[in-house]
Amino acid sequence: MASSSGTVKQLEDLYAQVTIEDEEEVELSYDVVEQNEEDVDYRWALVGTFITKRAIDFDVMRHVMASLWQPGKGMYVKELEPNRFLFQFYHDLDINRVIEGSPWTFNKLQFVFTRLKNGDIPRNVAIKHLDIWVQVHDLQSGFKSAQVLRDLANYIGTFVETDPKNFQGIWREYLRVRVTIDITLPLKRRMKLRKTGSEWFWANFKYEYVPTFCFICGIIGHTERFCPKLFSTLPIGSPSRMVPSFVLPRRRNYQIGSRWLRDGKGKETPFFPMTR
Repeated sequence: MASSSGTVKQLEDLYAQVTIEDEEEVELSYDVVEQNEEDVDYRWALVGTFITKRAIDFDVMRHVMASLWQPGKGMYVKELEPNRFLFQFYHDLDINRVIEGSPWTFNKLQFVFTRLKNGDIPRNVAIKHLDIWVQVHDLQSGFKSAQVLRDLANYIGTFVETDPKNFQGIWREYLRVRVTIDITLPLKRRMKLRKTGSEWFWANFKYEYVPTFCFICGIIGHTERFCPKLFSTLPIGSPSRMVPSFVLPRRRNYQIGSRWLRDGKGKETPFFPMTR
């Protein structure tokens, strides 16, 4: 005996196949304006995430980041979905300070972000690029030029800018260049250079304030302990391993961030002193 649910399903399928002439000819058309996230000012908005599979404590995170950035006009933070956050600023100086000061971390977790453009959907934009300063060591005489730095930067990732102090003074141990890197790709360690007709030499790269990265695959976001290539690679210390170099970051002081946070409507978040 057929079940009632099965009979209903059969009737629904039959009804769906019925064509009613008037039904096929009538339609409605609207001029619809796409609605984006409310309260987003695309001039001064970022969408960011932290490279981790752990849960992020939203309230702690927004206070810590506000205390790091200390925006003069305040900031509003909204959780779009787990580990995807909208950061709304209210002045060019504040958002540019965040962009230029990258990379940033929260609880040793790397913060990766993208600046919104008009028409972007904050929940859908790709977030996989990071701006970072790279020191270029061991350049020989004749190679310490803006063009060489630009070419090296475009090998590492995408050129952003050079340090204006690079060519001041008589002698410098290294030159600095700011690069946008794709965090899904391995960090570059070095590059061969030479004068025409001369022998090759290596220009070596050191990454400033580099976040957690893997000494096996060179990708940011995990250590060699959790690398998928852990069981199919050469042991640590092998001369064939391409381990990127880095410069240890300075310590940053964390303070409660209430004085810099807003509620999304232009108002400051009420300040509640921390208690022990």
